[in-house]
Amino acid sequence: MTTTELEGLVHAILTCVTAGPGLGFNRAVLFLPSERGDELVATMAIGPATVEEARETWTRLATERPSLGELLRRTDWRRRSGLSALVEGLTIPLAPARDAAAERTTNPLAEAYRAGQVRKLADAHTLDELPARFREAFAGTEVVCVPLPAKERAIGLLVADNAFNREPITEERIQLLELLARLAGLALDNARMYQQVQAQAEALQRALDELERTHERLLHNERLATVGAVIARVGHEIRNPLTTIGGFARTLGARPSDMERVARGAGIIVDEVEKLEVLLKEMLDFTSPHPPSLRPTDLNQVVASFAEVHRDGLTPHRVRLVLDLAPRLPEIHADARQLQRACLNLWRNAVQAMEEGPVDRERTLTIRTTRGDDDVCLVVEDSGPGIPEDVATRMFTPFFTTKHHGTGLGLAVVRKIVDDHGGAIEVRNGQRGGAAFRITLPIRRSAP
Repeated sequence: MTTTELEGLVHAILTCVTAGPGLGFNRAVLFLPSERGDELVATMAIGPATVEEARETWTRLATERPSLGELLRRTDWRRRSGLSALVEGLTIPLAPARDAAAERTTNPLAEAYRAGQVRKLADAHTLDELPARFREAFAGTEVVCVPLPAKERAIGLLVADNAFNREPITEERIQLLELLARLAGLALDNARMYQQVQAQAEALQRALDELERTHERLLHNERLATVGAVIARVGHEIRNPLTTIGGFARTLGARPSDMERVARGAGIIVDEVEKLEVLLKEMLDFTSPHPPSLRPTDLNQVVASFAEVHRDGLTPHRVRLVLDLAPRLPEIHADARQLQRACLNLWRNAVQAMEEGPVDRERTLTIRTTRGDDDVCLVVEDSGPGIPEDVATRMFTPFFTTKHHGTGLGLAVVRKIVDDHGGAIEVRNGQRGGAAFRITLPIRRSAP
């Protein structure tokens, strides 16, 4: 609720107090506590200040004969009444709680507000303890002061009189005013609570907007740092082979007749070119924007076909292959070629890890498949030295590697393939040493 809407609510309350179709009091003022809570402030007033103004107003209303609903719907309520000029900025001091006894003898308005009880003043002009402006505005008239209760406390004070028609304020009229004050107190309290919630929501939104801007700046800086790291890493990976190629190419040019030297240099150049080709392929695999071509796939068939092709490559490394494939494995939606690419990267990583382990340890590469409730799992486990905890948390980071020869993109490519398939990958050390990579893929339920 905006400030204008809150003012409209206050005006509606005072209109109900003063309108002929309402309670019919001549004038009314609503006092609300200040922000510090040490005084009551005249927030709004409705009613004439003189007999002439009262006569003019009542004559017009008698001609128009508006209903209470029509009065409440009027849009000219911002026009100041005569009483508004008399009480504008008027404050009623509230004594501290420790001075409550003294307050009861000096300030009947504050007493009514603090005690939450109705007070009727026969003539405010005779009460010297009240502010002079209040005594002048309500001189010679009977005044009723009704607190606005909300949740067992007063949140305002309603002051009304019959300054011009001099009708007595009866007990029945006071009871009706109390009833209206209760409803008004609840409405104002809810409106203020809504204002506070709205202000807090706006503050939270501003904080969220600032957080998002900060996050964007951090992401931008992180992207710049990542790009810098990638450039530095790729530059390093490319520079070394190029330096070697350039050096041997110049040597070959200097002594082209030395066939033995040419052959040796050409072989080294080929090796370095192959390294560049591997780097380029892994970078293209990692950055490729093409999504996987998902089709109903038998994971066991993918693993068996892959092992058949690459089994012989394990012999030079003295690695024994063990396949442990779960029977009747359900189909998954997958790209068989990408899954084989992931298997190849894990296969190579396992072989390299076992070569770095003890020479006398048996080298075993185990590939197993299992079934869960809603997924199937592919586990690639080696008998190498295992993975340190600080390394395991960074293994899938692009360009991170602990090997002397490697791009640091192999496992990052595996992670990307698994993510593209809606799966998950984790790594842990086996109970008998070595590392185990576990890939989880969802079971095929319907066409993707």
